[in-house]
Amino acid sequence: MTRSIRSINPAADGVFFVEGPASNWVVLVGDGRSALIDAGYPADLPLVEDSLRDVAGDVPLEAIVVTHGHSDHIGSANALVASHPGVRVFAGADELPNVRREVLHQVGVPDLVPQLLKPRFVSWAVHAVRAGGLGDVGVQQVEAVPASMTIAGHRIRAVTTPGHTPGHTLYELPDAHAVALGDSLVTGHAVSRREGLQTLHPMFHHDAVAAESAGATLARTYSGWTLMPGHGAIRKAGI
Repeated sequence: MTRSIRSINPAADGVFFVEGPASNWVVLVGDGRSALIDAGYPADLPLVEDSLRDVAGDVPLEAIVVTHGHSDHIGSANALVASHPGVRVFAGADELPNVRREVLHQVGVPDLVPQLLKPRFVSWAVHAVRAGGLGDVGVQQVEAVPASMTIAGHRIRAVTTPGHTPGHTLYELPDAHAVALGDSLVTGHAVSRREGLQTLHPMFHHDAVAAESAGATLARTYSGWTLMPGHGAIRKAGI
């Protein structure tokens, strides 16, 4: 899998969905500032920086709001904090131990072994390792995200959606009628033969039953919204 941005897709005024090599992030721009929802793998750092420059220019990065603590969503956060003074990092309260790596809720070798005869899983695993997925990506200064806040001029609402991880959180952008879903629902994934709205393979979930139940509920709840998943393409309202 090549290390390049697949697309940058405007979801609404000042809201840009970035489809990365294997996972996605969202750039928010407004009031002379920018912000991120999720931050890709460690190896995605140059791409995250490129996307910020492309859509936000040289305005300061204010905050990184993460949906959960998997390496493909927090991977470049520490480097961004180091290079952008004053950046604050937020995650759901129940996800803080995972983001800080006080505990680890992530796919491990025992989860992967039963799938190793399946080429798609092998390819995914190779890419994840090469992208820094096994690195030390814990973010120590992460804060609990409030139920609602304004960053880079955009109102966001945090909605806890446990299942994928214990404190997985999605972020509604009500003024844009858009939602950053993280991995609660996706529209595609490297190990999936399907395209379209779906939940991830059970291997990836902390609680697969809860994740499937949450996914079904969210698909109904956000029908008619622009969906910005952690993996796969954007699904715009009405499409």
